Amino acid sequence: MAGGTWTIQNKRRPGAYINTKGATQAKPDTTIGRTLLINANPLNWGKNGVIELDYNSDFQALLGAGINSDGFAALRETLKGALTVLLVNSNTGEKAMLADDKLPWSFTAKYAGTKGNDITVDVEKDPNDETKVTVTTLYQTKMVNQQVVRTTSAATLKSNNYVDVVLVPDATPDPTPEKGKIRATASTVGEDKLVALPASSSYQLIGGTTTDDGDITEMVTTAMDSEQYNVVTTAGFDLDSNIHALVAETTKRLREESGYKIRAVIPNNEGIYFDYEGVSVVANGVELLDGTLLDTTIATGWFAGISSATGIGKSLTYTTYPDAVAANPKFTNEKTISALDDGQVVFTTRRDDTVVVEQDINSLTTITDDKPIAFTKNRVIRTLDDIATDTADVFESQFIGKIDNNSTGRDLFKANRVSYLSTLNAAGIIQGFDAEDLTVEPGIDADSIVVTLGITPVDSMEKLYMTITVR
Repeated sequence: MAGGTWTIQNKRRPGAYINTKGATQAKPDTTIGRTLLINANPLNWGKNGVIELDYNSDFQALLGAGINSDGFAALRETLKGALTVLLVNSNTGEKAMLADDKLPWSFTAKYAGTKGNDITVDVEKDPNDETKVTVTTLYQTKMVNQQVVRTTSAATLKSNNYVDVVLVPDATPDPTPEKGKIRATASTVGEDKLVALPASSSYQLIGGTTTDDGDITEMVTTAMDSEQYNVVTTAGFDLDSNIHALVAETTKRLREESGYKIRAVIPNNEGIYFDYEGVSVVANGVELLDGTLLDTTIATGWFAGISSATGIGKSLTYTTYPDAVAANPKFTNEKTISALDDGQVVFTTRRDDTVVVEQDINSLTTITDDKPIAFTKNRVIRTLDDIATDTADVFESQFIGKIDNNSTGRDLFKANRVSYLSTLNAAGIIQGFDAEDLTVEPGIDADSIVVTLGITPVDSMEKLYMTITVR
């Protein structure tokens, strides 16, 4: 009998030719819970660019200070809601260094900035064994790394999260050493220097500088164009900063010209209106349980973080702000209605001393046939964005260049989309979907298709109108 696998249908003998392979799986959304936060305060430390952070990160090593330090309020609030924060950090300048002829190593701060000058390296010999040397890296007054090497093994000292270590070669050995002498090797480099060191010595890194570049426009636009995230925020910046308009405009460009369905969350500056479904504006701040007052621009971070972590089919309306006991400031009923009408997210104090999101809306206020009132709801926008993003991903990964543009190929694409949309319908994310609501037709060009889809996104209950009749 004949059999085996096949590449093309060209077998001569009768038999079963069977290939086994995995079916293409839909890619998970890797942007959920990822918030791009533009740093508003100079760190004088850290990577120049995007720093990926979560609650388990070593903030001191990455940012130069602990998460509870001054200047990190916006980051703390964003991390309350987000799974991951991508911090855009502008940090240019010179790295602090240590190069001393007495040492067999040179040390260079991991990052540029003045905080590199706060690094000290202590070298101490063991009083009971002078061949054993302890090298301690201190940042400010805190020990951040400690390693033990032998005088005969200086090369084993490793870089750490604060300094890069380079072994400094001994003087160039004589290429033709006298008979009986041994040429220096990697295992003996630095031995003489370590032996000659005093019992204890301390060395400070110097020369670290921070350059204030001022304009971070290019860095922000590059990060927004290239990073994987679903919400970007300007939390922490002064309300009158130009960064808010830049981020809003870049968000609109990416959504409409690149198909990158990100959303922006921006603190409200009175008199500035964005009127766009991809931009949410936060109107006020909160007071925390410990009495800390968070203003609008800081509280914006939390709404951005929780927005990024909220999937389709969910609304943030009446979601509780963690650890908050009052809105800051509290809005009157009239002020709340006015802010909502202006497309602003409002934090409201409830009678049980919790603080909630009054309504999960965006800044769209101009209602048209193309953008009906449902577009003002972030739950609806999340649904529409997911459909657009998933459809683009599937088309690019499974159909472009792989499937013929004929009736069979178009039917395959329609079947794929019907299956996906039926899943959303069953999950209560959209409603009333029928396969006839989706058409896939040939386009003008031989390589194009035209898809028309009608859907009804599901919104959340938000208003109760009730009549009680007493009999």
